[in-house]
Amino acid sequence: MKNEGSVSRRDFVKAASLVATAVTTGIGLEPMSASAAAPDAQPTLAKPLIGIQVEVNFLQNNLVKFLDDVQTRSSVNTLMMHCAPFEASWGGLDRASNPLGNFATAHPQYYRDIKMQPQALDAGDFNLPDEFQKIREETRKRGMKIIPWMEEDNRARPQIKGFDELYEVDLYGRRTSHHPGGPCLNNPYFRNLLVAQVNDFVRSYDVDGIQRGTERQGPLGNALGAWHHGGDPGHSDPGQTSCFCEYCAAKAAKQGISMDRVKKAYLALEPFVRNGRAGKRPVDGYFVEFWRLLLRNPELLIWEEFWSESMRETQRLVSSTAKAAKPGIPVGYHIWQNISFSPFYRAEQDYHTFTEYADFLKLATYDNPAGERMASFVDSVTQNIFGDLSHQQMLDFEYSVMGLKEKSYAELKARPAPRFSSDYVYEETKRAVDGVAGTSTRITPGLGINIQEHNSTPESVRDCIEAIFRAGGSGLVLSTAYAAMGPENLSAVGATLRELKLV
Repeated sequence: MKNEGSVSRRDFVKAASLVATAVTTGIGLEPMSASAAAPDAQPTLAKPLIGIQVEVNFLQNNLVKFLDDVQTRSSVNTLMMHCAPFEASWGGLDRASNPLGNFATAHPQYYRDIKMQPQALDAGDFNLPDEFQKIREETRKRGMKIIPWMEEDNRARPQIKGFDELYEVDLYGRRTSHHPGGPCLNNPYFRNLLVAQVNDFVRSYDVDGIQRGTERQGPLGNALGAWHHGGDPGHSDPGQTSCFCEYCAAKAAKQGISMDRVKKAYLALEPFVRNGRAGKRPVDGYFVEFWRLLLRNPELLIWEEFWSESMRETQRLVSSTAKAAKPGIPVGYHIWQNISFSPFYRAEQDYHTFTEYADFLKLATYDNPAGERMASFVDSVTQNIFGDLSHQQMLDFEYSVMGLKEKSYAELKARPAPRFSSDYVYEETKRAVDGVAGTSTRITPGLGINIQEHNSTPESVRDCIEAIFRAGGSGLVLSTAYAAMGPENLSAVGATLRELKLV
């Protein structure tokens, strides 16, 4: 493992020519002409995608200053604008829970059978059509692209009349209201909402692509709390795993899956998780007891795959809808950083499967919060399935099966929390690049700058950018909050890209 910042300037510059040569064999986000898997569709462009995530209403009063800053400091050429499917002008919005009011005008012709009623904006609401035109005019002056980033993952459910009917139902028949629950992937009204928003964005606005973000996983991972911070009090409840609604039941029945047996399986898993969190070790140990549960209740895995395939169906739906509205428009997907921690989640996120419908993948390869997040994942899973291991033994297991090698558990638990090295960014990017090899799908990792832990430095930024392109990445997306990134780190982005002769 390299020490942080160990790449000398001489070695860095020496690597620059190699990196520049590697990435010019297909670094842009030109749309696929046919299938994402067609190897002869790979574009050869002069520049990589350099994106930045941004909240749209942030631009309302800071547009020109923001664009000038990120383009000058960081050579940004693409805005990834956060636009949740729910943030539009709906009737029944609870102003107490949504003090900023409605977000955008929902063009009624697209929104049918979604359980919500589009309405005109009120005074003081953010008017996306008006603001978008201003944003578009300013980005065009600078040669910048705009890609809406549709996220429907780990935020609390908006208080909108009728919207609760789109959400998942847990093991005890309760509607979910927050992460790890979310809208039901098999609920026809939610699927209609996804189709409506994609059509609205692609047909109503001058956009250069679409990206969907879903930091969610299936019912087994949720029941176990198998994600970073999943074992923290209040973050997960094995009885609130989902989904067990009427739409999932009907779809399962067509596939010969018994909902009754699925519920029985998850009811059997629930006390295992609760007892583990209470420190009550099973007679034969945690892993043996978990394997026994799987043998006696194979529906645990059946329902996990059922949920995962439902997610893939909605991803295919987003892609096909966008391309029907605007043939050839690039469509991409954000990959939750849990893929770096959970071997279960990684198994379900097969990069090659994405190549069937994804033009690009934005991986959350965030080095700066990864240390704290890995430690919290270890804390979570050693409360049940891996409770027979010490924290360090579990971390060693993680590093072995996930192909990583970073700091010890004690070091990861220190405060301030340490970053992962740029080796982590390289390995995760390279694994994704290898996973889509031979196809036109491009890998544009997220570059984490002061996410959660404010521990990024210009040196760490430089090392991670070099790692991304050395691994074959086609670009990067600065993540997540511009205001927290720091001008010195933003300047390091542009300086590094210039050193690598990529801008």
